[in-house]
Amino acid sequence: MVNEAATHCYRHVDRPAGVTCQRCNRAICPSCMVSASVGFHCPDCARAGAASQRLIDVHLQRTEPLLTYGLIAANVAVFVLRFVADAAIGGSYGSIFGRFSLVGAFVHNGEWWRIITSGFLHAGLLHLVLNMYVLYMVGPALERAVGRLQFGLVYGVSLIGGSLGALITTEPLQATVGASGAIFGLFAAFAVLSLSRGQNPMQNGIATTILINLAITFVVPGISKGGHIGGLIAGAVCSIVLLGLNPEQARQRAKLQSALVPAIAVFGVVLFVMAAVAAPPIGS
Repeated sequence: MVNEAATHCYRHVDRPAGVTCQRCNRAICPSCMVSASVGFHCPDCARAGAASQRLIDVHLQRTEPLLTYGLIAANVAVFVLRFVADAAIGGSYGSIFGRFSLVGAFVHNGEWWRIITSGFLHAGLLHLVLNMYVLYMVGPALERAVGRLQFGLVYGVSLIGGSLGALITTEPLQATVGASGAIFGLFAAFAVLSLSRGQNPMQNGIATTILINLAITFVVPGISKGGHIGGLIAGAVCSIVLLGLNPEQARQRAKLQSALVPAIAVFGVVLFVMAAVAAPPIGS
């Protein structure tokens, strides 16, 4: 026997139902079908979903991107501290720049902290201002969208990935500094976030931003090509794992965050070990 009520629209009992609502399973006719990311919703569920999304959007807009601001403050503080300290002790190996910049030979000799600390040092005021401006423009929106923990993971792993790229491509005694590797990772994360929401990165401008900055990387002398490429790749890998490349993957990833977040942390540790191993000794 077939339940007669289930074959007719719950809102229009005289009309045959074409499908059932994906949320409440009520039968709906073609005129009541509201297209959803998966299947169709009835008008009631569609309104409820829209209201829920508006509440989420309001919450995200009100969430202060504290980690982004904290990272900017940390970079500025290190910059000021470096010049105050260097004025007192001089620009020797014992200076902040000398002790914490990324130098392959020193990392090879066991000074592994440079893999992280170099990402908070800058070569000059212009270098700092450019990096912090980009971080201020990109960071808040991304932190609000993916959450503070995921944002921090992407930033940190991208920083390490940038250090790995720099160590592979620079001379043993060449010093590399700057947050650019981490920022390139945020660029990649923003592009992946767009894809996970069904948006075209070429249309919202992030793909163009990446291409322009890559062009600058390869045209302007003195920029760490390996650092930028390493950060970009690390950020892309992290965000693809956390967010996916389309809305369907994004929904699947959202259910697996408790497992994916530790996996990204492990990935960061692996990159750190790879950077320590890849550091070239003097004479290589």
